[in-house]
Amino acid sequence: MLRHSRRATFTIMMTDHAARLARPIATLIAAALLLAGCATYRARPLNLAPPLKPSVASLDHGLPDGRMIAGASPLSPQALAALAVLNDPALAASRAQIGVAQAQVFAAGLLPDPNLQGGFGALLGGPAVAPSVAGSISQDLASLITRGVRVRAARARADEVAANVMWQEWQVAAQAETLAVSLWADQRSVVALDRARGALRSLVTTARQEVAAGNLTLDQASAAEASLASLDAARDTAAQQALTDRTALAALLGVTPDAPILLARPEIPALAPGDARGLIATLAERRPDLIALRYGYRAANADLRTAILAQFPLLSLTVNGGSDTSRVATVGPAVSLNLPVFNGNRGNVAVARATRRQLGAAFTAALGAAQGGAAAARQALGLLGQQRAAARDRLDRADTAVREARRAFHNNLIDARTETDLINQQAIRRTELIGFDQKIASGRIALASLLGAGLPLVDLNGTTR
Repeated sequence: MLRHSRRATFTIMMTDHAARLARPIATLIAAALLLAGCATYRARPLNLAPPLKPSVASLDHGLPDGRMIAGASPLSPQALAALAVLNDPALAASRAQIGVAQAQVFAAGLLPDPNLQGGFGALLGGPAVAPSVAGSISQDLASLITRGVRVRAARARADEVAANVMWQEWQVAAQAETLAVSLWADQRSVVALDRARGALRSLVTTARQEVAAGNLTLDQASAAEASLASLDAARDTAAQQALTDRTALAALLGVTPDAPILLARPEIPALAPGDARGLIATLAERRPDLIALRYGYRAANADLRTAILAQFPLLSLTVNGGSDTSRVATVGPAVSLNLPVFNGNRGNVAVARATRRQLGAAFTAALGAAQGGAAAARQALGLLGQQRAAARDRLDRADTAVREARRAFHNNLIDARTETDLINQQAIRRTELIGFDQKIASGRIALASLLGAGLPLVDLNGTTR
């Protein structure tokens, strides 16, 4: 009996000791669980090194499908557009907005944390026998009602941001193609003007020899020198425009302005009339900016639904417990209910309805502008095609006249002024034709961009076809 009594006493002592040790351990575990859900901070300093690359070869050339863009060979406008989308620093900053929108979707799905309260009243005197203890835990139940539509609204806004970023990428690609076409035209204009300057220099040299020999008057010879000075100025203007376009293209690519950019001859195919009409009919399902507006309208619908659900009385559930100074312990639930008498969230509902109407009108206006812009671009291309054909004929006649004038001048059948005028006309006609080629190519790029040519059809569920 004594042995069993000692064993029982030892067991009770160990149990009591274990209980005393378990309390702080449980407290530490609870604290660890609470801290596990807290975010931690880590400093992330900015990179102060200049980000522009020294050459096109040092850019990112990897396409999403695994193919690589050749960097050493002359680059087509389409290849430069792809490089711009991959490497444009401004686009990299815009893509960061997608991460923010996705974080907002995560935040919208979180429920409010329960609220825990406690109180202790020390016994200082009187007939009571113990201090009072009180505690409660409450949870907002109204957020459960609106959680689904809030998440849908956040997801729609995240899709809207992604579509807007895609539209920026589409615009950057079109801008890079247009700059490549413009730079090619600038370089061709410089070459054409250099050729005309060479012809005038030869004529000036010949005219000076004729003046020295007494076969030509000074006023006739001065016309060639004046025209040469005019062509020098035109050539300088074309060279300055080439530098401007090269600098703008380098900025889109993320390279330094002095980085060499080798251009291939632009080949911008024309859209068939039937294709253009079909693309116009499906603008709202293809163009990323219009798709973004549709996602915005979907978010507005979800916002209105949220505001309507929020009209229902706000409900909060609380569980209270404690003991008073006479050691009477109680525990039980309590419900808090807001009565929708004066406010009832009617103001927010009205704002949500008006916002949805405004976004619907904005979408209709944007769709109409896109349709009109595409139709106007098609008409402009048709007119440019006719004007380009006429410019080609004028250049052919000017080329023929210059060849005949060269022989006639050497045979003393025309004077230097006449040949100078014909060389000037040839240079003007050649740069005019180059300008029409540039405008047509740029117009085709603009039309394809306005129509979203090459982009898949997208519905609001995110599927493509």
